[in-house]
Amino acid sequence: MENRTADAVVKHLGTLGIADLAEWDVLAFVHHHGTSLASAEQIAALVGCTKAAVGAALESLTAKGLVKRSRNSHGVRLYQSVVGFPGDPAQLALEEVLKVAENRQGRLLLIAQLRRRECGKDLRQRGGLHLA
Repeated sequence: MENRTADAVVKHLGTLGIADLAEWDVLAFVHHHGTSLASAEQIAALVGCTKAAVGAALESLTAKGLVKRSRNSHGVRLYQSVVGFPGDPAQLALEEVLKVAENRQGRLLLIAQLRRRECGKDLRQRGGLHLA
């Protein structure tokens, strides 16, 4: 059962294009809070990530079309989740990952999958495994 859930989480994260934990945390935050007037620093404090990680996640999520943001006004922006319409693959994927993340076991599974993806991404960016 857990392998099937893990496989589904991997598939849904791929559909969303979520590659790291900060992206997930920020997307979940923006989705749960609807439209938010905040700075990256404020969001970072609320989700427990660094300002740099949240800034990069917001940039990435905006580029992927998962989050919409307003222009910067005095250091803050309006952020809004814009994951598709009902029946849209991204909307369905987000709903499924949110269901998995509702309990502790599901959140741990999600974290493990995202950390695996992050490690794989790091290795690909460095051109493979380098042992010292």
